[in-house]
Formats: sequence, C-alpha cells, structure tokens
Amino acid sequence: VSASVGPSGQLLEPYGDTSPDDVEAAFAEQIAALASAGADVLCIETMGDLTEASRAVKAAKTVAPGVPVMATMTFEPTPRGYFTVMGVSVEKAVAGLEAAGADVVGSNCGTGIADMGEIARRMVRATRLPLLIQPNAGLPETRDGNVVYTETPETFAARVPELLEIGVSIVGGCCGTTPDHTRA
Repeated sequence: VSASVGPSGQLLEPYGDTSPDDVEAAFAEQIAALASAGADVLCIETMGDLTEASRAVKAAKTVAPGVPVMATMTFEPTPRGYFTVMGVSVEKAVAGLEAAGADVVGSNCGTGIADMGEIARRMVRATRLPLLIQPNAGLPETRDGNVVYTETPETFAARVPELLEIGVSIVGGCCGTTPDHTRA
C-alpha cells in the first residue's frame, strides 16, 4: 500500500506566513498515522515547493525510518524548460529530494505523458536513484461543465516504453487516469 502525502496548500515563509517547522510537524503527524496503519511506502507527491517537499521527506525519515519514501515534484513547461510553480528546476528538485533522503524521486501531475519523457531524461542525468513518473491523462479540459482528460489508455500506454527506455523504474498515473490506463 502506497500512502499519499500531498502538499499543505500553504505558502511557506518567506513567501507566505506558514513556518516550515510547523509544516514539517504536520507532515510528521500524518506520516506517523499512515505508517502505523501499515503503509508499505510513502509517496510525497504533487509538490511545487522544494522546501516543503524536503521537510516532508525529513519528517518521514524521522517518524517512519523503515518505510521507503518516494518524492515527486510537479513541473510545468515554460519557455526556459520545466519548472515547478515555485520556480524549481528539475535538476534542483532532484538534488534537493536526494539530499533530504528520498529513496525514489520523480514527477507527477502537471502534464500529460508526452511531457514526462523530457522530465525523466533530465532526472536520469541528475541522479542514480530510482525514478517514479506519474503523468496525468493529459491536461484537463472543461466540456459541457465536466472536466475531461483526453489521453486515452492506449495513448498513455504507447508512451510507457519510452519512459522505461529512459530509465524510469516506476510508472503510474495521476489526474484523469483510470484502472484502464493502468491495465493498458
């Protein structure tokens, strides 16, 4: 069982009014509960702030030292390359997550599977840790008042061999993916 630990939704100091120590304490409380419930792995995911992600990894290593920790950041394409919403590059994210003690690093959410190939290539060059990639089933679109993800299970599955060839160890799915995407 992989237990998900997502972002706090708060802006950390100095950009916001939330103390990194307070966020780490909250993560520690959540992670202790997940570990005591029997989680086999912790997945710290959908992070945009490297400080917050690093604090979550450190909390996991402190309160659940025997449970492996996967940590993923969410990147968006920009004219200068892929960055998190807080301006963290792929390379800086990998280095920071590795330094914090993550056992697996990677990317989730933010983009569809097509963009994840370049993100994975950059990650492979930056670390020897196993990589986790969990793309969305495309970017969400609103149609007739409903949110729709346009990447079909077949489109999604067709890109997986590329990710494996690049060196990705674990491929999963994020927003819009279904059991059909996983099966494919």
